[in-house]
Amino acid sequence: MAKTDIPFKQLFQRRPTDWVRYVEPKAQEDWIRQYQTNFAPKKESRLDNVFEVEAPQETYFVNFEPMGYFDVALPARMLRYRSDIWESTLCQGKGTPPIRQVVIFLYKHCDNKNHQLSDRWRESITLDYNYKVIRVWQEFRKTVIDNELVGLYPLLPLMKGDKEREEPRQVLKESIAVVSKVKDESLKLDLLAALAIMAGGKYEGKLIHSLIRREMIMESPIYQEWVKEERAEAEARGEARGIDKGKAEKAQDAICKILNKRLGVESLPLQHKVRVITSESALDWILDQVIDVTTKEAAQDIINTAILESIQ
Repeated sequence: MAKTDIPFKQLFQRRPTDWVRYVEPKAQEDWIRQYQTNFAPKKESRLDNVFEVEAPQETYFVNFEPMGYFDVALPARMLRYRSDIWESTLCQGKGTPPIRQVVIFLYKHCDNKNHQLSDRWRESITLDYNYKVIRVWQEFRKTVIDNELVGLYPLLPLMKGDKEREEPRQVLKESIAVVSKVKDESLKLDLLAALAIMAGGKYEGKLIHSLIRREMIMESPIYQEWVKEERAEAEARGEARGIDKGKAEKAQDAICKILNKRLGVESLPLQHKVRVITSESALDWILDQVIDVTTKEAAQDIINTAILESIQ
């Protein structure tokens, strides 16, 4: 599965209260805001996953780090994030406020099981550091649903139910049903898109696609931004490795010519989608499939399937 922290970034931005309340239930909505700073650490950090909570008794920070991959150096990275936050607050004259750091493991294989750093110089302890760990597969869906923590709904398929053993289709159907009750249409699409992406790390793609309509995912702003960022990273990696873009461009040209010949002007939106696909294997698969298409719907289904499969 591809990186999974990108959908989290947008979900954090849209529903910050839900995430903070999951780890700090007493925090109230009007206390919470996303931390804004002009500070830019020299190394990549996650200050966009930081929230400032102005409680009556004290102001503190909550720093989330979702993990959809294995990282043996995670504790050191989390310590760097803490350092980045404090460097920012010190520069703003805010001192070193308390920080609640939370690592969210999506899947069992991502947990490196090392979440503490310690150091000493002779008889003196110079470092004793840890952070809160949430293993999603050990959390209960009921807690999220009962408290209407909408921002966490994409995690529902990865969480525990009331029964010890659950059938995958039923878990997904129940999770999708919860999301479907969200009244904000744009937010609902974002939640479904994030749910499909994250569920892809645990369930078969065909099962997910059979329950969530592809066109709904494609219309989601969060999905479009996620694909855009994934594509930018893929292109950067390709340029770094000296990968020849000519093959992908030739495949794009061939697909677009077929679409134009068979569907005419109504294929222009589909051609635009094809132009942003950089995976040679995905383009080759599309080329094989579109040769015999006769309807826009069929072509759209092929292209959407290729895009979804290429990011899982």
